[in-house]
Amino acid sequence: MASVYTPETNRSPFLDGRLGDPRLAIGGPLFDALLLWGCPLVCALFVWLWLGGAAMLPPGLEHAAVASLAAAVAIVTFAHLVAVVPRAYLNPDVFAAHRRRLTWVPILLVAALLASPALLVCAGVLAIFWDVHHSAMQTFGLARIYDMKAGNKPLELRQADLRLNWVLYVGPIAAGASLMDHVGSLRDLGPLGWAAIAGLPSLAESQAGAIRMAAVAAWIAIGLWAAWDYRSAVARGYRLPVHKAALVGSTALVSIAAWGLAPPIAAFAIINLFHALQYFALVWLKEGGRIEAACGRLTGGLGDRPDRRTRSGALALFLVLCLGFGLAYHGFRDLRWLGGPFIACSLLHFWYDSFVWSVRKRQV
Repeated sequence: MASVYTPETNRSPFLDGRLGDPRLAIGGPLFDALLLWGCPLVCALFVWLWLGGAAMLPPGLEHAAVASLAAAVAIVTFAHLVAVVPRAYLNPDVFAAHRRRLTWVPILLVAALLASPALLVCAGVLAIFWDVHHSAMQTFGLARIYDMKAGNKPLELRQADLRLNWVLYVGPIAAGASLMDHVGSLRDLGPLGWAAIAGLPSLAESQAGAIRMAAVAAWIAIGLWAAWDYRSAVARGYRLPVHKAALVGSTALVSIAAWGLAPPIAAFAIINLFHALQYFALVWLKEGGRIEAACGRLTGGLGDRPDRRTRSGALALFLVLCLGFGLAYHGFRDLRWLGGPFIACSLLHFWYDSFVWSVRKRQV
């Protein structure tokens, strides 16, 4: 019988639990430390060590090392887009609940992007900005899972967490060197006749200082707002799960260091890598059992109780299929007839995540 977690009362008046407590972890203490709450720090360390080592190489080898890191991170990033498939299409409960959205919308979206070059351009721009919101919401979702594991109410501090996680992620982008890499995509809308929107990157570049000051001010204001909300909740008896605190703290630290202080290539590598690895970890934790059982039946294994070989094979198959998609996306996304389906996959990934995971409905 699984043990039931009860809040600790002999420690911090506002922090609850220990990072080593398996009852509060999602996949286990070590799993969470490497792939969930600690993943931003792990990926930041890896990228900085890689780039630091590359800087000590001769110019030609340095360029090759940096290029290989960028390509590898891009492939992993593209690969995680299709990792939602087991959750959306192989989970019978999820598919039954959203059958029309999971069948008709993909068909219509791909057809529209193939038929209209203008829509394809708009979709590409939309994907860049939606990805920013989507990434912030992944941290929000993980934080809510840690609250659920600690026994907190599903709506407790939900709005505060939404604001906090969004500004912790978006604020450093607006205040740092990566802003132009995001808003620069709006120039693609110029040929469509949207001159005013296409001119926004130039305006943003000329007002970079003011935007930076506004972003920092908003970051501080919303941070103080969240602190007040948490103070009020603690006064009502709320205890902040230590895993949630570690997740938000590590994400905020890495987001500020990457988006706000690092060159864009390092920022994109760090942020995209930890986002993708967290997503792979979540999908495998929730849907890995179904994938293992299916592989066991196909290979004549133990069916619904797969052995270790079947489990390892299922994980390898899952990762290979996802990485194969990532390789294809990386290599062929600029081709007209493949660009549409690939961009559609990006948009569908963002959209699917908004309804196939729900902490409030205990679907995670």
